[in-house]
Amino acid sequence: MSGNKLLLAFSVLAVLLAVTVWQFNARDSEDARASSDVSVKLPKLKKDEIDELSISAPEKKAVSFKKNDKTWQLTSPLTAAADTSSIDTALGKLEELEVIGVGATKKENHEKLEVTEPKAVHVVAKKDGKPVLDVLIGAYRSGNTMLREPQSDIVAVVKGSIKYAFEKDVKDWRDKVVVEASSEQVKAISFQNAKGTYSFVKDGTEWKQAPGDKPLPNFESGKIVSLVGTATTMRAQDFAADGVTEDAAGVGAKPEGVVKLTTTSDAGEQQIVLHVGQKQGEGYYLKRIGKDPIFVVSQFAGERMLSTADKFVKDEPPKTAAAPKPSNVIEVNPIGSSGKKPVHGH
Repeated sequence: MSGNKLLLAFSVLAVLLAVTVWQFNARDSEDARASSDVSVKLPKLKKDEIDELSISAPEKKAVSFKKNDKTWQLTSPLTAAADTSSIDTALGKLEELEVIGVGATKKENHEKLEVTEPKAVHVVAKKDGKPVLDVLIGAYRSGNTMLREPQSDIVAVVKGSIKYAFEKDVKDWRDKVVVEASSEQVKAISFQNAKGTYSFVKDGTEWKQAPGDKPLPNFESGKIVSLVGTATTMRAQDFAADGVTEDAAGVGAKPEGVVKLTTTSDAGEQQIVLHVGQKQGEGYYLKRIGKDPIFVVSQFAGERMLSTADKFVKDEPPKTAAAPKPSNVIEVNPIGSSGKKPVHGH
């Protein structure tokens, strides 16, 4: 009897499971049929006309930006210069939005397509203070992206991948450029740290020690070319945490090192002063005088900005190791090398 009850229970469970699957399939089929009868039209944007942008992404701090003239500023959660490249990429994605279909029409499908507030990236673009686009960017499926306007149940399918352009940490939205000048514009550079002060000037295309400096044996002009290249191309990896002062980072009145670059351009001559600070994780604190943030640059860049005399001279050639002796050679003392007279047999 108990066996029959168990069999009956399994049969009922199988029927219920079949009904549930049928309901889900029927709902999806109904949504698919409905999707073919609707369309989504998004406003056509021109990225140059957008002057405000706000972005909220899951597990990341919300950020807001505003354009002043042609320059973008991060306005929340802090005030800082925005990274031009990141902003340009994000605005470019909004300008290129192309709806190629409808992914769903029913609210119950929003979560699995990741177009709900907890899962989506919420982007609002404004022009002259008025919203011109308000969208939730969801899942990336089959080479395209799910997207929904918050007031609508309809999920649009937009061409390509766009979510990555908005799903970033605050530091990745900030301007990481330390020195705006190119290496060709640098005409003089000096390094000052606990080991001394070393100054160099460019004579045509050749770098030389500054007049009056103690000559460095085996000075190599190419080493300065390389160091100038590092100074003008290094980018921040991160920024000092809230509450870290210039003195605490070692970039205040008593820095670990000072690098000065003299540049010339159409705007005239300019001196750029960098204060190199203490190690921070796998990098170094660094401050450009006259620029607000305390940067964290790579260990490679930080160590080069703390260069001493050995970094300005030719590298010593590697020492040649003595050749190993052949294993099949047997050394024999020459006759008489022991200091004893040889014994002759009769």
